[in-house]
Amino acid sequence: MASKVAGWISVLAICSLFVAVFQVAGVSAQTQSNTYTTYNDYSPSANNYALDGLYCATYDSDQSLAWRSQYKWTAFCGTAGGPMGPSLCGKCLSVTNPSTQQSVTVRILDQCSNGGLDLETDAFNAIDSNGAGYQAGHLYTTYTFVDC
Repeated sequence: MASKVAGWISVLAICSLFVAVFQVAGVSAQTQSNTYTTYNDYSPSANNYALDGLYCATYDSDQSLAWRSQYKWTAFCGTAGGPMGPSLCGKCLSVTNPSTQQSVTVRILDQCSNGGLDLETDAFNAIDSNGAGYQAGHLYTTYTFVDC
């Protein structure tokens, strides 16, 4: 009986180690490439960064102006990180356009239905320096969850 208990303890220790490693490496585990990315005219500065009408307004409306204006905004409906829900509100993504190698950090404040990302127009333009995304109406990007 003692050897079975010791065996289970060893299994639990190994599982705990894997969980810890995945938590440390969680950023790489939450990366998605070839993500359909569009743009949306949220106009946050014109609206004093009010979250009215956004999915995350219920969860983040009490955040300070400094918090709301620190990063450009995005709607999230990607696959890495799980489905859009309250736990993703306020999280940040580094979004890269592989064709220009330009990146921008954005904060998730809304949900979308395009299957990818819906970036604030300024964020989209920041990574679309060649204008190909604007001409096509979308980009294919890579995003990674990052610390805000």
